[in-house]
Amino acid sequence: MTGSYGKGASMFAKMGYVEGRGLGADGRGILNPIEQKIRAGRLGLGGMKEKTKQAIDEARRRGENVVSSEEEEKVDGASRTKSRRKQEPVRRKPKVTYRTVEEIEASGLPVPQLWKNVIDMTGSEAKVLSDMSDFKGIEVPSTEEAENARLAELARRDLEMYADEWQSLQARRKWIAMEERRITTDVDNENEKIDRLARIVEIVQKLHRMAQESATAGKVPLANLEEVSMQLEILQFQYPEEVEKFRLDDVAVAALNPILRQLIASWDPLTDHTYLKEHFIRWQTILRIHGRESMTNGTDNVASADDVYLHRKRHMAAKNRATLFESMMAEIWLPQVRRAMQSEWDVHEPSSLVLLFEDWQSLLPPFIQSQLLEQIVLPRLHSAVTDWNPRKRHVSSQPHQWIFPWMPLLGDHLKTVVGDVRHKFSSVMRDWDVSKGVIDGLDAWSEVFGKDLESMVMRHIYPKLVGLLRADFQVNPADQQLDALIAAFKWRRYFKSSKFSTLLEAEFFPKWWDVLFLWLTSEQPDFAEVNEWYKFWRDQFPRDVRDSPGIRSAFAKGLNLINQAAYLGPQAAAELKPIVEPAVTEPRRSKSKRKNDSLPRSSKSVPQAEPAQQEAPDSTFKDVVEDYCMENNLLFIPLRQAHDTLGHPLYRITASAAGRGGFLCYFDSEILWAKMRGAGPDQLEWEPLDFSEIEEWAQLK
Repeated sequence: MTGSYGKGASMFAKMGYVEGRGLGADGRGILNPIEQKIRAGRLGLGGMKEKTKQAIDEARRRGENVVSSEEEEKVDGASRTKSRRKQEPVRRKPKVTYRTVEEIEASGLPVPQLWKNVIDMTGSEAKVLSDMSDFKGIEVPSTEEAENARLAELARRDLEMYADEWQSLQARRKWIAMEERRITTDVDNENEKIDRLARIVEIVQKLHRMAQESATAGKVPLANLEEVSMQLEILQFQYPEEVEKFRLDDVAVAALNPILRQLIASWDPLTDHTYLKEHFIRWQTILRIHGRESMTNGTDNVASADDVYLHRKRHMAAKNRATLFESMMAEIWLPQVRRAMQSEWDVHEPSSLVLLFEDWQSLLPPFIQSQLLEQIVLPRLHSAVTDWNPRKRHVSSQPHQWIFPWMPLLGDHLKTVVGDVRHKFSSVMRDWDVSKGVIDGLDAWSEVFGKDLESMVMRHIYPKLVGLLRADFQVNPADQQLDALIAAFKWRRYFKSSKFSTLLEAEFFPKWWDVLFLWLTSEQPDFAEVNEWYKFWRDQFPRDVRDSPGIRSAFAKGLNLINQAAYLGPQAAAELKPIVEPAVTEPRRSKSKRKNDSLPRSSKSVPQAEPAQQEAPDSTFKDVVEDYCMENNLLFIPLRQAHDTLGHPLYRITASAAGRGGFLCYFDSEILWAKMRGAGPDQLEWEPLDFSEIEEWAQLK
């Protein structure tokens, strides 16, 4: 061994190796040297089974069950083939279908007699087979017989090809017939279009001759316009597609222009505002007259997206440039109307011109109407308002009579005119004598002015009504004068019910209560007369005023005083107490003086009382308000300031202990005036405040 294998074998022998046995003490190690197995080029790990034959033999020698690489590859190949078979669809041989001669002839193809008979060469003699039953039992054993069968198969295939070609020719024949009908239809349509265009050309030429005749004629009668209208209606209703496609509105305008120019030249728009309107309505389609609504809003009842696109395209084109019809109206219709408005139209008689615009609104281009309204109507209205003097009573024409009819047409453009009218009324109110009643025409502007009217009357009229009732009105059962009270009632609809109620509670009822008290405390008052007097005064108040809470309460106090006097009887003169209200702001005069001014002159009704018993301490409304603030934990703070224009001292009433918040106020004509917060330049800055609202306003921060 040493000689055969060299020094390495002797070293193994020294370590106990025995030839023919494996390595290791028990001989279970490797028996032969390690072999190598080369992979295919560029093949990585796992790309192939890498067990060598030596490794497999060694494993089997140790008793292990090992499968060789070749067997593994066979197993893997079989499994892969099986999986592919499962995945691949089963390819079946197409089933061959045959047609009989009868089926081919039924489709319309005649089959030659030669192909109808099949020759049987299988026997000793040739036979002609014409029925399927003759094919039973036929065998094709020999080569000659097989050749004959092949010839029969070729004949069958020729027959099928003949049948297929015949069907293809039939289909082509149908297609050629269809194409012939289509081409014939197209030719007929084109001929019809040519005929339509020829008729259109004929009508256009006729319109051209009419236009030339009208242009050269001295005076065109209305019958010429009717004849042109008939031709335009033929184009409009019989050739609508051509009108749109070839822009025949240009032809219509060219034909109408010379006729309309002469007819409109003699037209008076203010007397005959519907002149030729019906003719324009008849031409509305061919002249492409789009209504004002569609021109301004850009919407129509359209049926498809194409219609929407076409409408928008027309609308944008109309905005960018005028149509020929609009240009004709600007050259012919507009100057005639402008001339009549400047020379004949009276701004105080708007009906004729308003009717003209209303009747032509659906036909008139918007820019023409806007031009007339903004350049002529608005300046004339401004000038008329400037010349109007509201101080003149019983003026034959008031502004609302010649401004309101223009509101639907002018809309927001009238804001400046309305502002001028409001300024006029405001200036008149400053010097107006309220005893004359309401300013003429003011009622019509109540809805237009809105809250501005309320601010104006509170600023200018309310203080005048206070002075009117205080100075010019007295309660005198013997000779009662109601003019001042009636004049005040005429202004009631311009105030809130609470404000007007406060006015009467402060200026009417204290006088009425005083006279009632003096009457009830006189000797032997006649309660029947007192009741009649009470009913008389209730009837003098309009129902809307009488039903307000403050007025009902004031009359209820008077009735309660009458009931107390009736209950007390003779002791009423000594025990009956007068009605004293916090809202009574007038400094108390002596009752003896008021007795001489307001008692009835009937000696038996109200006797004279002793002056010493009628004296009462003077009291002001400011003192009453100050006492009210003390009772309700409100601060009444005098300020070192005065009203800007009136010079009255200012006070602050607040519920805050720090003296901030609340509201500023002053006293004038026995009325508490509170300063409004956030008032604009055109709004009321100071407002009369009801006595019951003091605590609420004092909570403001």
